[in-house]
Amino acid sequence: MKIISDIRLYKSDIDNINGNSLPSGFSDRSLNLTVRRIAMKLREYSFSLGEFDHLYLNFTNCLPDGTIEPAKRTVDRYSPWYRYYDIGVSQDVFVHLGSENTVPKMLELIKQTLIQYFVLDENDKKVIDTAINAVVTNGSKTLMRFKEKKAAKTTAVIYLQLLDTAGYLPIISVCDLQGKELLRENLPETFDLSSIGEIQLSSKKITVKPRKNAFAQNLEPISFSFNL
Repeated sequence: MKIISDIRLYKSDIDNINGNSLPSGFSDRSLNLTVRRIAMKLREYSFSLGEFDHLYLNFTNCLPDGTIEPAKRTVDRYSPWYRYYDIGVSQDVFVHLGSENTVPKMLELIKQTLIQYFVLDENDKKVIDTAINAVVTNGSKTLMRFKEKKAAKTTAVIYLQLLDTAGYLPIISVCDLQGKELLRENLPETFDLSSIGEIQLSSKKITVKPRKNAFAQNLEPISFSFNL
């Protein structure tokens, strides 16, 4: 069982869809960021799609409105990490897909797709509701729990905000065992997460080391002190 990694939106109309074609994506940044935030929030709760982790949702007018079904496209054996699902919408909705008026319906259909095909129990339904409601309510200020580190007397959590710039704002929070926050600091905004690797935590200090990869070779650890 793989934890969800990404959700992407596509559209294809009745004139060009066929069993092997790749639908076109949406250029609207706000819509795409909203869906990315939902996927990140679902990932926080370890929500799984099963044997794959990228969900591609294709809105099309070649299916009856509200019909949701796995796409008939053959799964690429070299790319087993994604699946397409087709979502039927009316012609009137189709021509306005991505506009402010259609986004609520699109989010509801995304929710119905997740419930119809990927829910195992009532807790999964609650996770879907929680994730979507958090993103709709908070937008770019939605906090996603990214990493956690526990020490003998403290717990550190790194949260992420996916900003409207498409960059990430990492936020460090350190609490004692009673939940009292001892430290809260923003890390530098970044467009990838190479700066967030190993967390070292003691009763007085937290250090975040960069990942051990080529993109992080020029990055330095970041440390903060706090009083317990």
